[in-house]
Amino acid sequence: MVRPTLQLRINKGDTIDGKYIVLKKLGEGGCGSVFRCRHVKRAEVEVAVKILENAVDLPRFKREQRVLGGVRSNVNVIKLLDHGDHDRHPYLVLEFMEGGSLRDLLNSRGKLSVEEAAWVLIQAVRGLRASHTVHRDLKPENLLVNKGQNGRNVTWVIGDSRKGAAVKVADFGLAKNRDPGQTNLTNTGQIMGTPLYMSPEQCRNTRDVTIHSDIYSLGVILYELVVGKPPFDADNAYDIMAMHCNEEMPYPPRMDPRIRNIIARCCAKSAKDRYRSLIALERDLSSVAGLGEPAPDTFRIGAFMMLFLTFLVIAALVWLVHDDLLRMGKDWWNGTGGAKPRAVQPAAPISASPTSSAPGSPVAPAPAHAAPR
Repeated sequence: MVRPTLQLRINKGDTIDGKYIVLKKLGEGGCGSVFRCRHVKRAEVEVAVKILENAVDLPRFKREQRVLGGVRSNVNVIKLLDHGDHDRHPYLVLEFMEGGSLRDLLNSRGKLSVEEAAWVLIQAVRGLRASHTVHRDLKPENLLVNKGQNGRNVTWVIGDSRKGAAVKVADFGLAKNRDPGQTNLTNTGQIMGTPLYMSPEQCRNTRDVTIHSDIYSLGVILYELVVGKPPFDADNAYDIMAMHCNEEMPYPPRMDPRIRNIIARCCAKSAKDRYRSLIALERDLSSVAGLGEPAPDTFRIGAFMMLFLTFLVIAALVWLVHDDLLRMGKDWWNGTGGAKPRAVQPAAPISASPTSSAPGSPVAPAPAHAAPR
């Protein structure tokens, strides 16, 4: 059990759990600190180790581990490589993204071209689709970047995240399953997230948001990618949230109309006026980036195939026993229930007198209660 008051001190050169040598501290996230480390036995392998420092955040930490452990496609989701405990503090070992975060990229470049911004957002959308969650804390800091094959700088190859730089969604500590019946980590009325990127409904109530809230956050990120700053900003979080709820998006006069239309649909004040799904958003972004139709979700294809195979099996079984089913149905309709009616045997004639009978007539047996002669 993690002690809530214990201050964990990890310095450069320390070893985490006897397996990972600390090279430097990368930063602090919502659940703890993140360190760039080198594997003890494989010096060429560098990883990012995220270690929990406060027991209060343990549910969020476990949530992130569970989400990352359940992701099948890691192309646009940060990979979970290992996990364990160090001095009673849980840790997660994640792949190291040498390009830093999208925030680092914006700090160095200012903004991206329309096509680059669309491609970056497409990868974020694909990561969300692969996670099957509502992230609830999308922001440039949680979109990590590698440098591509050249390994020297971040170079985009639109449509190919293997040859060029790739964007991966990270920090699923606030994520929730898309099933509305699940138990949430937050209580009604509790605000959790980053105000600069929160949807109006998340500003009011974090608990009940859906994927449409993430779509709003993606629209805000897209705005920042092409403009160089987020649409709303103020001195305190409450003023920013009020802007998201009440003010219209301040579009620059020369913004590309294709991007403006996408942002407007993502950032509609009412969730019902936004894109109905992530794949619908990806479709419009692909048009801007010059790509084709996005691939459907693989888990939906698998579910459809399973349903189809189940139907075939049931149909085959019905065909094998259809004669018996028809006979049973016919018997039920006739009211016999499938059983043949028993023939009624006529009762034997009873003599008028137990002591005398006509010649050739059968003698009725004495009643069971008659006294023996």
